[in-house]
Amino acid sequence: MAPVPSALQQEDKTTIPLTTNLYLQLKQLAMGEHGLSRYVPALILLFEAFLCSAIIHFIPYTEIDWKAYMEQISQYASGERDYTQIKGGTGPLAPHYIFPMLVLSKRLHSIFILRLFNDGFAVFFLWVAIYFFQRRIWTIGSMAYSWGLGIKMSLLLALPSIGIMLFLAKGAQGALKQAWLMAQLQVVIALPFFPTNAIGYLSRAFEFSRVFLFKWTVNWRFLGEERFLSKEFSITLLVGHISALVLFATTRWLRPAEKPIVGLIRTALRLEEPLGQRQHACSIAISPNYIMTTILTAITIGMLFARSLHYQFYAYLAWATPFLLWRSGMHPILQYALWGAQEWAWNVYPSTDVSSLVVVGIMFITVAGVWWGTRLDFVALKGQGGVDKKKS
Repeated sequence: MAPVPSALQQEDKTTIPLTTNLYLQLKQLAMGEHGLSRYVPALILLFEAFLCSAIIHFIPYTEIDWKAYMEQISQYASGERDYTQIKGGTGPLAPHYIFPMLVLSKRLHSIFILRLFNDGFAVFFLWVAIYFFQRRIWTIGSMAYSWGLGIKMSLLLALPSIGIMLFLAKGAQGALKQAWLMAQLQVVIALPFFPTNAIGYLSRAFEFSRVFLFKWTVNWRFLGEERFLSKEFSITLLVGHISALVLFATTRWLRPAEKPIVGLIRTALRLEEPLGQRQHACSIAISPNYIMTTILTAITIGMLFARSLHYQFYAYLAWATPFLLWRSGMHPILQYALWGAQEWAWNVYPSTDVSSLVVVGIMFITVAGVWWGTRLDFVALKGQGGVDKKKS
């Protein structure tokens, strides 16, 4: 065999290490371990600003609910305070590799900058609340959450997790104080309407008896209209929702208390602090990771068992899914595959049997995955007492 020219030998020695080094640099950048990783969020934000500007410039605005919002505001500004009479035209901590999933959603851009749904404002205050909860500024977090709830009652889905979080962080009395503050804000929001028709306001603002139209559903279309509208299906979803919340509450969310839920309830009924001397340890254990995981899981559970989801409800799910898939411990490739399938399904219009099955399937996989992925959270190390926050 003829000897390899020295020039080729030199090229081979330099090309392979450069390629390998580039791969390692990109991997470190994606995992947040590179020195330049700190600039990735700013670059993504800049990219998002250009993308939103391009969408607004090149894609025409679609009127769905914005005109109705403006009509309702005009009626309120004109002095109308009977809530039932206000009507509109539509009727009454993660690794860097998941960041692209937060900004590349076609449906999410549509919801926020083309359709102008009020869900965007509600979910904004939800994230403001999560931020302040993570900073342990509990009162502002509670007020932000309650204000978002005043915009859209979809945020009720997060209430069980927020209640448990405040209970562990502040104790029973502290949690009740926060709940009272939230309730007071709801009263303030309702004050303009109460003198005119208080019952009408409550019945319309919290309309639990609403019958959803099958033609708009994104999630359960594959079951057929007859089963979708049946009372039995509604009861099944309610039982499933409650069961999933109880499962997570007893096996995951209340784990820092290191007490069974029955014991906590018995202590509370005796008008004693259920957490007792563990209150301080529990409060310390409520980490930003725990707060975000718990709240986003509760919302996803609620979405999974919702009787009907419309396209704008993707605002609550789109940013939750990447984080929860990461918390599940799945391989990044699988995370992107599931995210891509979810994004496809929510962009199919009108929804089909296949797309609705994918919507429900991805939410189920996400909920099951995060339950499995958090199985070691707060598990005490051998030979140690207290709470081990290994993954929280």
